[in-house]
Amino acid sequence: MDRGYATVGRSLRVSASNYPSKMAILEVGRGSLTYQELNSTVNRLAHHLVSKGVRKGDNVGIVMLNTIEHVSLLYSLAKIGAVSVAIDPHWTTHEIARVVSHFDCHLLCVDVSLLDKLDAVADSATPKGRMVFDGKASLIDSLGTEVVAQSNDELDVDVLDHDVFTLVLTSGTTGMPKGCMRTHRNVEMGCLKDALGKNLNNTSQELIVAPIYYGTARGSVIGQIFVGGTIHVMARFEERAVVKHIKAHQITDISLAPTMIHRILKLDGLQLDDFTSIRSLRKVGSPFTKKMVEEIRSRITTKIFQGFASTESGGVTMLKPEDQLKKPGSSGLPRWGVEVQIVGPDDKSMPRGETGEIRVSGANVCEGYYKNMEEQDKVFRNGWYYTGDLGWIDHDNYLYVVGRAKNMIKTGSINVAPSEIEGTILEISDVDDCAVFGVPDEEWGEAIKAAIVLKGAATTTAEGIKAHCRKSLAGFKIPKSIVFVDSITRNSTGKVAPEFVKLHR
Repeated sequence: MDRGYATVGRSLRVSASNYPSKMAILEVGRGSLTYQELNSTVNRLAHHLVSKGVRKGDNVGIVMLNTIEHVSLLYSLAKIGAVSVAIDPHWTTHEIARVVSHFDCHLLCVDVSLLDKLDAVADSATPKGRMVFDGKASLIDSLGTEVVAQSNDELDVDVLDHDVFTLVLTSGTTGMPKGCMRTHRNVEMGCLKDALGKNLNNTSQELIVAPIYYGTARGSVIGQIFVGGTIHVMARFEERAVVKHIKAHQITDISLAPTMIHRILKLDGLQLDDFTSIRSLRKVGSPFTKKMVEEIRSRITTKIFQGFASTESGGVTMLKPEDQLKKPGSSGLPRWGVEVQIVGPDDKSMPRGETGEIRVSGANVCEGYYKNMEEQDKVFRNGWYYTGDLGWIDHDNYLYVVGRAKNMIKTGSINVAPSEIEGTILEISDVDDCAVFGVPDEEWGEAIKAAIVLKGAATTTAEGIKAHCRKSLAGFKIPKSIVFVDSITRNSTGKVAPEFVKLHR
């Protein structure tokens, strides 16, 4: 029977009961809350949301940076049984408006500094309005008198383990994000895997510098609160501030993207003594290169954790510190409760050492895609999630990911659909044809490159094309480099030929 024992809201209530006076969250440069204070704030906010008409099952958009309010909203919505939809504030107003409409956001929660991001969102698109917070004000002033005046009693809402907790947005091949429906039970399983795999406990101090609207950082927040640890949130990544905070607060856990590590490693005077408290340094998105692992080990810490994960499945495998040099290039062993197979086009399991598609099974796999049965039926089949990634498993059961079957670019740990960028470039009248693909990049993992065929005597420049893209695309989707070619080689179905991409990488 589903009694709601695995819900996200309950995990905060339990930790507040067990560790009432312990610091739960510290927002760097702003303030902190104990577990009791955080739970009371969450309950007041939840009662206020109910007073605004938010009900169980309603989707609520969040356009915010890393703040106490952002974390509080996640738990307030969880206690109501409403569904959080975390939206990347780096998207353009046009992109955000499309997402708000497609994912039926009844209410939008936004920081006042990001209000301009909602310029294209019609008031009628969110029938229950907007809630505006001020991340630079005191928490009481940001929440407002109406929220502060609410009861801090627990809400009487029948939230169950298999209710949807959040829609995690992931890039789709058409450019429109897919909404992965992650249940409370999915999230709890992720917390258990982290606690077991990385030895998280109530002494953990985790610095959250990756954006909370991404799955990795959100999982870190919920995982630490699940075990009674303390989270430190930083609004924006700044390498010197991160190193200083780690040393000053004896941070035990942190997740960093290769781009962040690259910037830290460039700092002068970096010393291992600055990082002696670190128990786990985890990668976000793209894997660390072998060269980067060696540098991290010599200049920061040997406590490196890598792995294979997806938005749909959460963490799948883990490569622990002792295996970083023993199994270079591997994504590690399957995590607790997760089954991984390599299959061929006929869906039959392939022998060890042979390359095929990676498929995953376990309670960590999401329920499917919101309002997208066509894509859902393609990848969720017969009790398995088909990742679209290619890999092989060695005789010690370690997974090696060799490429993505899906035509996606992973730049700075963010998945980007080439077709969306190609469509934008093809709006330019001087452009006859266009192909967008990823090229290896030391800092970004992959950088976006566009090959463009101009019409006749057209004189459009690379800078002109980038300027056009900036009008409708987020900054991370703008091509880093552009090459003009006479023609683009395509196969019979119109897809760009691999040899053309290889030639221009």
